[in-house]
Amino acid sequence: MDSKNESYLDGFCRKNWALLLGLLLLFSAVVSFYGIWLNYFYDIDEPKYARAVYEMIHSGNLLAPMFDGIPRMEKPPLVYWIMYPFAWLASLGDFSGNVLTLFRLPTVICSMLMVLGTALTGRKLFGPATGLLAGMILQSSVLFKFMAVMMKVDVVFACCVTWATYFYLLRYLGSKSPRVAVGGAVLTALGVLAKGPFAFLPMAGYALAVGIRHNVKRKQEAGQPVSFLSAFNAGGLVAAKWADRNILLLWFVAGCAPFFLWLYGAWLTSGFDYTQGLLGQFFLNTASTSTKVAAKLGRLDPYLDTLTVIFFPWGGYVFGAIYGIYRSVREKFNEKYVFMACVFLVYLLVFTLLFKLKSNRYMLPVLPLLAIIVCDWLVNAKRDKIYRTLFEMGFVWILSMAAMLGYRSFKSMSVSVNLADCVPVGQYMEFMFPFFIAFGAFFLVMLIVSVKQSERPALHIVVGSLAITAVMPFYYNALPSYTSLTENRPQPILGQALTDRLAEFSDGETLVLHRPFFIKTFPDVVFYLKKLAKEGNSMYSLGSTARPGDLLQALATPQIAAELFKKEHPEDTEKYPLYRYLKNTEFKNAVLLLSTIDFYKLKPFMDSLPPKVRDSLEVAEMELLTVKWVNTNIYVVRFNPDKMK
Repeated sequence: MDSKNESYLDGFCRKNWALLLGLLLLFSAVVSFYGIWLNYFYDIDEPKYARAVYEMIHSGNLLAPMFDGIPRMEKPPLVYWIMYPFAWLASLGDFSGNVLTLFRLPTVICSMLMVLGTALTGRKLFGPATGLLAGMILQSSVLFKFMAVMMKVDVVFACCVTWATYFYLLRYLGSKSPRVAVGGAVLTALGVLAKGPFAFLPMAGYALAVGIRHNVKRKQEAGQPVSFLSAFNAGGLVAAKWADRNILLLWFVAGCAPFFLWLYGAWLTSGFDYTQGLLGQFFLNTASTSTKVAAKLGRLDPYLDTLTVIFFPWGGYVFGAIYGIYRSVREKFNEKYVFMACVFLVYLLVFTLLFKLKSNRYMLPVLPLLAIIVCDWLVNAKRDKIYRTLFEMGFVWILSMAAMLGYRSFKSMSVSVNLADCVPVGQYMEFMFPFFIAFGAFFLVMLIVSVKQSERPALHIVVGSLAITAVMPFYYNALPSYTSLTENRPQPILGQALTDRLAEFSDGETLVLHRPFFIKTFPDVVFYLKKLAKEGNSMYSLGSTARPGDLLQALATPQIAAELFKKEHPEDTEKYPLYRYLKNTEFKNAVLLLSTIDFYKLKPFMDSLPPKVRDSLEVAEMELLTVKWVNTNIYVVRFNPDKMK
């Protein structure tokens, strides 16, 4: 695309900015709403968030998140707070029906706000055309779409980071407006309330970019050549930060103050110190040895995986974008590229060193910058031989990855539900064939809009984005389905199916027992206990490490459940909502839920019981599909006193 056409495209987008931005947000809304109606959890973390908000509604305590009556200390509270109004709407119907649709709306809204923030950031950096097209690239990337329908903190945190970065950029480009300062402070505070101190990483990137610009300008004013090392001169970096200390201090204090106020409020209202849980989770996620870190940095697999799967289908153009940035900065210092590179690299390096990229979702907050970088190169780079070569390499990469992913799914007869876990689909391939056909159509469309189309990148982006998003309805139609114990595919999904079975003989006055490993592995069961709860009440379960004899005694006489819990939690027992529930509920019966591992550990003791007692134990086995999308057997143990007569 020559400069005349580029100017025309930017002029057209600037003239029709409001209309085009509205169309982009409409596109984002339509795509984001795919999949929110599915009545099961996509992964093992979703039910933890849903249950925590459910318990907030019943307890009225918004400061101390709980899961099954036990403090949930792994994450700060922002994600629960934004889910709370939607959970309240669900409570008006006593949480009946498919409430997961309402629970997922906050992340859908946050994903749309991320697209808006990407469009505004891209416009500020490289013009309105780049902003709008970068928004389309972001919305059509696989990771972004998958995460937009999950009830998790990741999209909420990424939304805060995206908008905080936008305000940091405005400040970096010279805006001294109070609105910019306040906007940066508010978004920093929200980011910290979403995921703790990691929200400060974009601010660290901003500070680094300011320091590099200071060093480069000082060298240029002195008429001296600028080198890579001189740009990172420590003295200049510190001097730049000191000159900008007021705004940095404002943003830092704004981020810290609400976070520590929340910790204090949670302690006052619940009696639990949530700092311990947050620190414990941090050290759990970052525990590693120097050898492992070195090995991780020495391998390219996390980055290649990110480009091929997470940023699919646009990852193939990242190499061209990197080359474009390198050439632009080498020819002439460009402060905009420096800002983007600093924010991106600070985040990437910290998460690589600390978290070893254990989960691809950690890359979600930098996807907007990645989309802008790729879009800028596609739309604004000089059309020369190197550009055409890298463009052709990029679309070959895209088509190769599309073919590989489609072939992998077809060969294994499985489809990924959440980018990590796959569910077998061989039993209902009639739903998969339309998906494969649609994916093949995407392949052909991308081929048509890619071959010798390097002069029309805007068309390439628009058609490619529409093509990949058109595949999504076929994909979601091929995922597992659950209506009842008899209407499901490929098998009954564990949380719903197990509680549906319990509802046949249990109610809100039934004590649900299990081993701690059970709920850690199958947390969706706790959320669906709402099916058994009496109107207006919250039902809990008891995960006990007690000896087999004590556990079976509680099964026969559930009235001792509170004392059993007190033995295992002797300190501050009264603080736990679970203890108060066990103490104040008059249980009529009990049921014991066991995983296969737990059952075979308990079975020798059950076999050693006197015949009459052993015969009074009823064991039902259920084959179910877990939130990890693998088959498992669950054992439901009940005590029937009539058989002892």
